[in-house]
Amino acid sequence: MAAVIPAQRGFTLIEILVALALIGIILGLALLRFDPSDSQVLDRESQRLALLLEGARDEAISGGRATAWSSDGAGYQFWLLDDAANWQALPTHETLKPRELPEAVRVTQLVVDGREVPLGERLVFNPSGVNTTYVITLVTGAGRRTVVGDILGRATASAPAEVAP
Repeated sequence: MAAVIPAQRGFTLIEILVALALIGIILGLALLRFDPSDSQVLDRESQRLALLLEGARDEAISGGRATAWSSDGAGYQFWLLDDAANWQALPTHETLKPRELPEAVRVTQLVVDGREVPLGERLVFNPSGVNTTYVITLVTGAGRRTVVGDILGRATASAPAEVAP
């Protein structure tokens, strides 16, 4: 009588290695897809800045005191005018706290009422709600975005229009 050898069940070493290699490739592609591009980071930062500038305008109106924004190019912060007419930084404000921009993003230009002003000067939001117009330019290697503010302090982030040659 011949002995019956039971059938082996399971995966071979080759099958397991192929499956692990496929999983590694899929995870690698997923990580590349989730890493935001410079353009996406620039879009996100310009939208965030526009919202924060509107928040500074709202803070000036609701608080009855002028607020301001300034940038050194690598980051920005907000200011509040105190009773002695001195500007005080807002280091602990919930939303208007100092922020560093991501490494690739820089503020390169501030234009207030049609004239370029040096970085570091304050962009002031008045408690009356009537403000100066402004354009803030943010750049990366992938392009540039502008944050444009109107006389009512409404801010819009967009890619600047290209000038035809």
